[in-house]
Order: sequence, then structure tokens, then C-alpha cells
Amino acid sequence: GGNDTTRNSITGGVLALNQHPSEYQKLKADPGLIPNMVSEIIRWQSPVAHMCRTAMEDVEIRGKTIKKGDKVAMWYVSGNRDHEKIERADEFLIDREGARHHLSFGFGIHRC
Repeated sequence: GGNDTTRNSITGGVLALNQHPSEYQKLKADPGLIPNMVSEIIRWQSPVAHMCRTAMEDVEIRGKTIKKGDKVAMWYVSGNRDHEKIERADEFLIDREGARHHLSFGFGIHRC
């Protein structure tokens, strides 16, 4: 499991640092940002694109009914770019406050 996810995060992180040179400058000025940057990279470049689940009970979400037994596709990038939950969600910020609160592996902190 860790092979694809690690590869996706590393390549996405290298690309993001190249596309956002000001963030790379922050990193060079303060290598102590590395742990937070890793979480931001995982948020920015969700290592898992999507997952499918089966609803265990009827539920309504934002006016849409999902019935028990329905298949639901979860797109992690959508959760990680949710402007209602993440301030400046479309920006790559290696010093983002609360960067570990991403949804890239579902809910909660994930450790491999």
C-alpha cells in the first residue's frame, strides 16, 4: 500500500515546490518546516485519488439522499480543497497551520 502513495506524494511534492518557488525558499530558510511540509504535500497531492464505499444506512447530505446499499465514491482531493474547512485551500503553503488535518487517508492522523 505504501509504494503508490509514497511515490505519488514525493513526485507531487517536488512538482509543487518547483511550481511555488516562494515555498521552496521558505524551506531552504527553515528546514524545520519539513514535518509540516510533508503534511501539506499529502494534502496538496492526495496520494489516494478516490475510494468507494457502500452506505450502511439511509442518509441525507446537503439535500441528496443516499440509500442503504448505494455505492459512494469519495474523492479525497475534493475534501482537501474544501474552502468551508480549509482556509486558502487552493494554495500550497508549507507552513500551513493545521496541515495534518488533511483527509488524504480518511479521517484522523495516519502513520505508515
